[in-house]
Amino acid sequence: MQRSSSLPPVAEHVRRLRNYRLLANALAPLIAMALAVLVFRWMFPWLFSVVVSLWTVDIFLLVALAVPWLLLSWAFASGRIKCPACAAPFTGQFHLWVPKTCQHCAYDITASKV
Repeated sequence: MQRSSSLPPVAEHVRRLRNYRLLANALAPLIAMALAVLVFRWMFPWLFSVVVSLWTVDIFLLVALAVPWLLLSWAFASGRIKCPACAAPFTGQFHLWVPKTCQHCAYDITASKV
């Protein structure tokens, strides 16, 4: 007997793909934030202690996410991550920002909340 709380395989694949995309897209904003904090530090040096703590947290997140980001970006670019609708590679090339739609069938993984 199947439990009512279990998700169908397609819904679970969409949820996993959504999480992979979120992790792959997390690096670009963190890099932008690190650069913004550095510029802010140069413009307002008297706020050094606050800026250094923000920058330290950001750098820790960048280091912690670097390897998973590289692996996920490689998986997206090489076509190892498939679209749940058409089973084609979700993206066909390297993207700094992974799109929310499949490049083959235009299936939007953010449209259906599972």
